[in-house]
Amino acid sequence: MQASPHTHTLWQETLNNHPRGLIVTTLAIVGAGLVLDPYLGPWFRTWLIASLALTGLRFALYLASRSSTLAPPDDHHQRALALAHRVGVLASGFSWAILAWNATPLLEGSHQLALLIILSAMAAGATGTLAPLRIMGKVYVLLLILPACYQLGLIGSTDSLTLAGLGLIFTWAMCGAHESNHELLQHAIQLANDKEYLIGELSRHAEQVIKINAELEARVAERTHCLHEMAHRDLLTGLLNRRGISTLEAQAQPITPDKHCMVVFIDLDRFKHINDTLGHDIGDLVLQAVAHRLETSAQHLAQQLGSPRYGVCRWGGDEFVFCLLGIHTPLQQINPALADLHTQLAQGYDIQGRELNVGASIGYAVENHGLCSIPGLISSADLAASEAKRLGRGQVVVMTPQLLELQHRRLRLLDALPRATQDGSFHLAFQPIVCATHHQPLAFEALLRWSCPGLGSISPAEFIPLAENSDQIIRLGAWVLTEACTQATGWPCAPGRPPLKVAINTSIKQLVSSRFVAQIKHALAQSGLPPQRLIVEITESVFDEINIEQTLSNLLALQHLGIEIHVDDFGTGYSSLSRLQEFPLQAVKIDKSFVHSGDERALTVIEGTILIAHKFGLRVIAEGVETEAQAATLTRLGVDEFQGYLYGRPSPDVGPWLRAQALPVTAHAAPQQG
Repeated sequence: MQASPHTHTLWQETLNNHPRGLIVTTLAIVGAGLVLDPYLGPWFRTWLIASLALTGLRFALYLASRSSTLAPPDDHHQRALALAHRVGVLASGFSWAILAWNATPLLEGSHQLALLIILSAMAAGATGTLAPLRIMGKVYVLLLILPACYQLGLIGSTDSLTLAGLGLIFTWAMCGAHESNHELLQHAIQLANDKEYLIGELSRHAEQVIKINAELEARVAERTHCLHEMAHRDLLTGLLNRRGISTLEAQAQPITPDKHCMVVFIDLDRFKHINDTLGHDIGDLVLQAVAHRLETSAQHLAQQLGSPRYGVCRWGGDEFVFCLLGIHTPLQQINPALADLHTQLAQGYDIQGRELNVGASIGYAVENHGLCSIPGLISSADLAASEAKRLGRGQVVVMTPQLLELQHRRLRLLDALPRATQDGSFHLAFQPIVCATHHQPLAFEALLRWSCPGLGSISPAEFIPLAENSDQIIRLGAWVLTEACTQATGWPCAPGRPPLKVAINTSIKQLVSSRFVAQIKHALAQSGLPPQRLIVEITESVFDEINIEQTLSNLLALQHLGIEIHVDDFGTGYSSLSRLQEFPLQAVKIDKSFVHSGDERALTVIEGTILIAHKFGLRVIAEGVETEAQAATLTRLGVDEFQGYLYGRPSPDVGPWLRAQALPVTAHAAPQQG
């Protein structure tokens, strides 16, 4: 009777592992000889010779066993070789047991530890190499370690008992590991056998396999279609998403000169108010209702303007886009048609028995030549919609040469941005952050200013978004960081007062960069500014789940350096109060919109933020403080620090403030910066 395939496979695995086990055993014998020979008697050299000889015999047995696998299988011969192999393993285990039993009492301290390490390493290796041998592997592990543990226990010293205990724990762990390895090997063999069986079954049922493959291909095609829909559809509204609307590009080429492409960009006007007052669940229902009405209106508009192809998209948030391709209606009919669309969108929506009104600002762009670019038209229509909002919302605006000129201005700014750090057109202005108690400056926020050659002074509100979108913000941020640290290094320290700190704003693109921490270290090293004098201000966008892992890693690295971390414009972005305890923060800056509002709702937000922030041990800074009344109210609520025109406007010259630091501390003694 021949051996079962499972047993034969285990024997093959045993032979495959055997050379590694013999090599490890040989090295362990040699290592033991080098380490222990000076401390043991002549019997140890006898043990070394005998152990090496035994290893040689086991290697010869391995060669014979390996040769036998090339011949036809013989169950009796295989069992004899397997038995001889087990005897060899057992003999090797007893050899190490003899060494451990006799050598442990003769050794002391580190040499006992060295012996135990050699035995433990051998046991650890055996969990893998002897994994096919369920019982013999465990016996081998026990023979290696238990004799040494027993002798260490007899010695009775604290160190010996500790080593004995560790050895017993390691023995238990290695036996468990060996059992796990054996079960894993058994499972793998079983899986391999099942696979062979399955392949055989499939071979015997070719027609069934073809049928199954056809069914699988149909399922894959269906799943591919579903995945395509999920990738190209907005989950909330069912409309196309940004990726989906971009697929119309192929359908738009070519458009004959007598036909046109049109993109309409719709930005809802009062949706944020609905979200803030009624909640996001109601807001989602409103978006779904708008999407349904827009899809119906777009279909009607496509028929009215003679467009054979169109697509409706939720661009993001409360913004929608639809494209009409191949329009052959006279262009003068477009504006009245879009005015009707605007009227339809402005009608009330019945949401859970409540009528809600949502206006819309609409911008559109038309391409009237042979080739059109949908992304370019969307950008133009977006620009027109922004102009509609600027004109007072509820408007319909077409892309004009004036708006195109504004786009050209942006391109000029984008072209000038890379050179601005070298041509001297960038400079920093500093605004003080003062203590709410004595109104003396604690830090200065560095604010980037740009005087662009040929265009004059450019507002940060204009060039910062351009830098963000063009991925130049990281380089600009590095320049601001280095420049701010360099200037802050020269600020003198008033006697008896802590050194002034400098605060820099950071972009989310900087925070998720793997080079961000290295850039800060370089700037600090180059300028000589201590890390404790640097404040990094982050926005609430860092709390976004997409970026949180890399951001948190970078912020923890900054905290380790001793750098302060503040959240800027707090309350305007993500709902982030629960994140305050997860991030290494020292302060939050309340957005100036709450300070300027001053109504009961804004004060409630400020008061709640202060309460939670103080519970977390964070300071609270109010920005945009412009009047004494605002300062008094914020002081009463518990704000720790102020920033705003009441205490100083941004200025490249901090000299007046630095000179004022030498004056006695008096209420509102801070100078006004022009």
